[in-house]
Amino acid sequence: MSTAPVIVFAYKRPALLREALRTLASNDLAAESDLHIFCDGPKPGAPPADLIAIHEVRALAHGAQGFRSVTVIEAPVNKGLARSVIDGVTLITTAHGRAIIVEDDVVLSPHFLRFMNEALDAYADDERVFGIGAWNYFAPEERIQRNFFLRYPDSQAWATWKRAWDRFEPDGKALLERLEKSGKLKAFVGDGSVGLYSEMLHAQIAGHIDSWAIRWTASCIAAGGLCYYPRASLVRNMGIGQGGTHETGVDHNSALRIASAPVPVERIDAVESQEALALWAQYAQAHFIGRNPSLKTRIWRKLPPGLRQWWARSNSSGASPAQLAFEPVSRAFGFDRGQPIDRYYIEGFLSSKKECITGHVMEIGEDRYTRRFGSGAVQSEVLLFEGAATAGQRIGDLTRHDSLPHDEVDVFICTQTLNFIFDVRAAIEGLHRSLRPGGTALVTVAGLCQISRHDADRWGDFWRFTPQGIERLFAEAFGAERITVRAFGNSYAAACLLKGFAAEECDAQQLDALDPDYPVVIGISAIKA
Repeated sequence: MSTAPVIVFAYKRPALLREALRTLASNDLAAESDLHIFCDGPKPGAPPADLIAIHEVRALAHGAQGFRSVTVIEAPVNKGLARSVIDGVTLITTAHGRAIIVEDDVVLSPHFLRFMNEALDAYADDERVFGIGAWNYFAPEERIQRNFFLRYPDSQAWATWKRAWDRFEPDGKALLERLEKSGKLKAFVGDGSVGLYSEMLHAQIAGHIDSWAIRWTASCIAAGGLCYYPRASLVRNMGIGQGGTHETGVDHNSALRIASAPVPVERIDAVESQEALALWAQYAQAHFIGRNPSLKTRIWRKLPPGLRQWWARSNSSGASPAQLAFEPVSRAFGFDRGQPIDRYYIEGFLSSKKECITGHVMEIGEDRYTRRFGSGAVQSEVLLFEGAATAGQRIGDLTRHDSLPHDEVDVFICTQTLNFIFDVRAAIEGLHRSLRPGGTALVTVAGLCQISRHDADRWGDFWRFTPQGIERLFAEAFGAERITVRAFGNSYAAACLLKGFAAEECDAQQLDALDPDYPVVIGISAIKA
């Protein structure tokens, strides 16, 4: 099986792109895949914050690892998502005959690339099949028993061939006329059950929106094309509302469970599944009717603020501040109830790095994580802030560099420590000094969490970090190209942590969902040059 080139489109959301690239690289076929990252440019008069974010996105793109090759295409000025996608997909499919396309705001199953490549091979010569989808948000596994075909193509993480993309029609008016003349307009709107796509196509024609996806959908249906989907979703969208330009209102299952096991490609006849169509219509009627984000946003902004606030309160699914009006069940981060939620993320981060925890390993305060995650021959050393030095223990201070080893340590595990050091830059420089060339610092810091009263009353509790802030601090010492930063958490996890609940009391699926606007724990891997 030959692997198709992979395209990623990005603009100014570095935290989301980082997670998308991380999960893409975790696929077993990533090392055999050529990656093309299209980075859109700044708009005229873009504010400094946008320029910084665009720069960070491009730095991430150039630093992408885990692929056979990485090509970065930087637009000098803003093209917009529609033109970026149309130009990018046309360029790559023309050169290679097929492509796998990924937006920058998705989390991917480690089995995504295998499914896409196998399906591209299986249906390469079937003219009825226009695309391969991965985002099955509307047909739960318990409701559908096998992979299926649907008339509506995926637009989040998908694949297609040049033979199909050549039939993309960029003229919305021509598409509407073709749908009407061919009698397929009814099929376009879910056999009359969902009018959203018709509204969007009319908005495209009128110039109110610029959507490549609605034109691709119309092109597929006008040509009688179908899209092949897995029975279990291989992708979860994390970007709606996270700085998205076009979609800011409807969250299509940000906590959707994605496949943890391979989804076999079943070679079935290209006939639309009526069961899948019914499930799509049911989902669309519940979530899309009257919710065209672009049209809705324009109307929404014209409403008086008081009316908008009332509407938001009345459509909050029964949630109210009263439900949170209780004292924290624990003021010790949930230690007295089980595993603290931040420890759940810390251990998940270290577990993902355990293959590099070997050799001379230094850890702050105790060697628990060294013993738990170390592999091979490990020489453990503990760095204590106070007390007496003993075998395997050193008394030192990350900000007092003369008390630290120099170019000696293979791996430095430093969890939830920098929050309590006022001179955090000096502490990061201390981590850098301690490592041998090529050594790795595995660091976690707190994002959203309560004050640690134990630490605040002894040496101080000074900082809460964001992924952008900690990334810039580590880049000063290690170099931007030698660090990776990963956020963990969401509003559910933050609320549970603040109220003192333990991880055992929480829904693991909800804890595992990432919402970049609510980082509870941030993990940093930094390699010394």
